[in-house]
Amino acid sequence: MNNKFIPFISVLMTISMIVFVTLQLYWIKELYSALNQDFSNKVYSAMESSAMKISQLEVDKYLNQEYKNFGKNVIGGNNTQPTQTYIQQNSDSANRQTITFQKSIVENQNIPISQKGDSLKLTKLYTDEGILKIKKESTSEPLTAQLSKDISNNTYALREFAKLSASNLPIEKRVDEKTIDSVVSKELKLSGLDTRFGFAVIDKQNKITKVANKIYNDEKDKNNYTYPLFTDSKDVTLYTLALVFPRKDYSLAKNNLPMLLGTFMSLLTILGIYIISINYMMRQKKISDIKTDFINNMSHEFKTPLATISVATDSLNNDKIATNPEKVKYYSQLIKQENLRMKKQVENVLNMSKLERNEVQLFLKETDVRALIKKITESFGLIVAQRNGTLTQEFNTEKYVFKIDEFHISNALVNLLDNANKYSPENPAITVRTRNEGNWYVIEISDQGMGMDMQNTGKIFEKFFREETGNIHNVKGQGLGLSYVKKIIELHKGQIVVESAKGKGSTFTVKLPMS
Repeated sequence: MNNKFIPFISVLMTISMIVFVTLQLYWIKELYSALNQDFSNKVYSAMESSAMKISQLEVDKYLNQEYKNFGKNVIGGNNTQPTQTYIQQNSDSANRQTITFQKSIVENQNIPISQKGDSLKLTKLYTDEGILKIKKESTSEPLTAQLSKDISNNTYALREFAKLSASNLPIEKRVDEKTIDSVVSKELKLSGLDTRFGFAVIDKQNKITKVANKIYNDEKDKNNYTYPLFTDSKDVTLYTLALVFPRKDYSLAKNNLPMLLGTFMSLLTILGIYIISINYMMRQKKISDIKTDFINNMSHEFKTPLATISVATDSLNNDKIATNPEKVKYYSQLIKQENLRMKKQVENVLNMSKLERNEVQLFLKETDVRALIKKITESFGLIVAQRNGTLTQEFNTEKYVFKIDEFHISNALVNLLDNANKYSPENPAITVRTRNEGNWYVIEISDQGMGMDMQNTGKIFEKFFREETGNIHNVKGQGLGLSYVKKIIELHKGQIVVESAKGKGSTFTVKLPMS
């Protein structure tokens, strides 16, 4: 993939994602506003019904408790009974007449309920209406005495209206907390709102009266809803009912959970896909760069032995060297050495390829691991000695015979020793220690080399990874050795960790199970 194409696609995806998320957040905000408005409408509808019922309960209290004999005795006040009769005559035909009539009687009664002028005004409305059809020839008068009597004897319909004018009564005598809580709670549930609420009655000076519950007093600073509760004779508000909902947002979310959950899940899914896609492209770019670096390093690793073999071959063709047995032996060994070096590089690549495809099979057998490690370290000690270095052995194990794949474990240990040697300065100092930890056989390989940064200790086991300074690799290699070591140890169901500090060296710890 073109290296310039990935950043371009990443920018376009990022812009698209920002636009999408912005639109989603705007939609969620609009949805919340709509839900909030619907919540407010239901609350105000419930408060309106509650105010009417509370007022009716107050009137009923006086009618049914204070003045039980009201129907028999009129207490004080004025008594008027105005009667109005409306008659309309329509001729349907030449010989018939239609009479439509309506009568009403209004009776007003004022009942004093306190010595300060508060009263209960009761209005009774009697209504009667009907239609009569008569023949014009039946009488020469528009309305005979008999017809008037029939109209007067009709049945009246009674309607009663009551309104309390109590501007001077204290709020505690008009309503109590229990009544408000019961009525409002019922009305809210009828409106589809089942959530905790606080209530209070506010006076004309916008102060909280004694009629208020604990929830309102604790949450009074939150947004509240108000509605007129009691008015005077001129419909001026005396007291206001105020409600507050401490768990309003939770209630909105709970009542619309499926829709909100679906929205958030889709948003998180798309964000997850975006992050995974960007990360995948970045990883692919990184792998592409690493593979390019790997090919360059491999080219160098093959070019050097090939050039050496070419020079040695040309030298053997020289008559002066061909007649010198020592020179012939030297160049033959050089060719063999470089050939083995190339073979080792090819085997590393092939082994990693097999490990990636899970084609490597371990041949486990009982092995004296201490003897194997001793043999490997003594052999590798010759290489270290060529650099005037030291390789120290510290064997502290009592149990050292268990099943391993001798070939692959040997290769893994050689890779670790070779790594310690390559990344050590002149006169390397390498130490190999062994010990038993429970059912684990522990091998430590330490050096006093250049070490590595903390952020690189978690990456060195990745395929193709090699620590570098800037863009310059200090030590040539393919970045396959430690990846191979980790996979072999894991196939043995073991563990490998590294501790390192820049400029102080590194310690690789291998743990192999002994069962």
